[in-house]
Amino acid sequence: MADRNITLIKDLDNMKDDYTIKVSIIRLWKSLSDGNPINVKSIEMILMDEMCTKIRASVYPRDFQRFESKLKEDHVVYIRSPTIAPNRYTFKISDVTSKLNLHGRTTVNECLHFQSKTTYGFSCVSFETIISATATSNDSIDIIGEVVSLGKLDSRDVSKSLHRLPLQIRNLEGLQVNMTLFGDIAYQLISYLEAHKQVGRVIVLLQFAKLNVYNGTPSVNSYFEQTRMFINVNLPEIVTFTDSLVGLRGIQNPSSSLTVDSSQSYSESDDFLNNYEVKNVVDLIEPQEVGQYIIVGTIYGIRQDIDWYYDACTNCGKKVETRDVFSGPDSGDASVVVKCYGDKCINKKISSVPRYKIPIRVQDDSGTITLTLFDRDAYRLVKKRARDLIEKIKQAGDNPRLYPYDLKCLEHKKMAFKVDVNSFNVSNNYNRFGILDYTVDSNVIDALEKKLAVEAGTPANADDIEIASHEASHETKSLKDAISQTGDNLTPSMPDKFEATSPFKYNSPTMVKKRNAGDTIDVDEYDNVNSSTKVPRLNSKVDGNTGLLIPKIENIALCGVHYSNTDTSCFIFAAILYLNTIMLLGLSL
Repeated sequence: MADRNITLIKDLDNMKDDYTIKVSIIRLWKSLSDGNPINVKSIEMILMDEMCTKIRASVYPRDFQRFESKLKEDHVVYIRSPTIAPNRYTFKISDVTSKLNLHGRTTVNECLHFQSKTTYGFSCVSFETIISATATSNDSIDIIGEVVSLGKLDSRDVSKSLHRLPLQIRNLEGLQVNMTLFGDIAYQLISYLEAHKQVGRVIVLLQFAKLNVYNGTPSVNSYFEQTRMFINVNLPEIVTFTDSLVGLRGIQNPSSSLTVDSSQSYSESDDFLNNYEVKNVVDLIEPQEVGQYIIVGTIYGIRQDIDWYYDACTNCGKKVETRDVFSGPDSGDASVVVKCYGDKCINKKISSVPRYKIPIRVQDDSGTITLTLFDRDAYRLVKKRARDLIEKIKQAGDNPRLYPYDLKCLEHKKMAFKVDVNSFNVSNNYNRFGILDYTVDSNVIDALEKKLAVEAGTPANADDIEIASHEASHETKSLKDAISQTGDNLTPSMPDKFEATSPFKYNSPTMVKKRNAGDTIDVDEYDNVNSSTKVPRLNSKVDGNTGLLIPKIENIALCGVHYSNTDTSCFIFAAILYLNTIMLLGLSL
């Protein structure tokens, strides 16, 4: 095929259907369905032409059989007549705003000659750019450095793609950058270290990585399947870096300690049981000391008075401000302007992405407290991105600030939480805390509860605790404790009547019935007192046939208090009899 008929990626024209591009497939992966991990949604590629311009391309299921055998990573091909589509992906691998889709009329043929400045079109950023967070987190970056330290592999999540390995890399000037590798990329480095135990230096080059800023600290992360990693391979960029490093620091073996084995892998049990103090919820209601603590509790609900997500700046991760700007005083058309007040975002083009910030109410035997579940941990539980839930709510025509029904999966989960008590919490007596980590491992949770029981010197059996507490306090209960009257309705007295923290209210709500007065009062002979919306009305005249409202003794416990002997029940009955007599006498007057 004559190269004079080749169209460069920068010259792609939406007005043309018949054209040919000559490209190297520098990255290829299969995109899997979230709901069904074995279901392939598409074959995704990053293509590069001889001018080192890159573009994303896709093949969808109906064309798998036609193209799958012809598309291989690191192969060069001619692609004729792909269709041009807008690139809607938020993570950008180049400045090209379009993508290509291969379809039934597209042809793919092998190419034997390809000349470009570099094999993969690397464009490595400086460490200063990372440390100052001047790069944009939505744009992919390439980075090269020497691995100088490894953290522990965190493999707790069921999904392998969320397993992560923290490390640090260093440049020729000695600057260091934090890096986190996820999924297959993490295991690629681990496998290399296990197979090359005597290697001198470990030089990694990450392509299509992502800048991440968390709590003001920048790091470089691998980004799902898009990221590609090269380790000590014979590429000009790595060879040049290694030679320069040897010239600066000589031949030495700093990487001999870079090993990751089972003894070094992240131990969730050790972390939760041995590294932090375990506390009851009540101990944190008035925070006294800065630190990180473990609590065990059950998610009772989500606070409805606080948003479940926020719009985060893609540059720095901080919350942005959005407002509608109208083109004129009489214009009905408005554009959304995003403003970030972070120091690193001045004079920058700002975009935002929704991230989870779910205010959950967590309860143990000592009390209830508000914890904040942030984006990474929320995604591990919900298995969906915040932006996906927002889009789902919008398609249903609802307000995205309403809590999506998908969050119901959090209800009644018993977990151990690692919480952060900072100086602001202590100095302001502020008892809402961020969650640093969590576990749902039942063995860890049981061990933590036993540890708390031993430290407190309490009975091991929760029923023993309840009986002991009950017998010590039941005689001090009053009728006011037994029955709570709110408005016109008789309702059970609840430990937490704050509406914002009562069990879930979603944009697809389920109806909850209020208890009818007939549940606690015999109304078989009183047809006019079975309304749950009106105060029971009696006859205006009292005669010998008028009876009293008789409480159902067996239902007294439903009012929020348990009574354990006949004397207490008789006291309550006498009190209710007295109040009803006063009511009847008042009506007769």
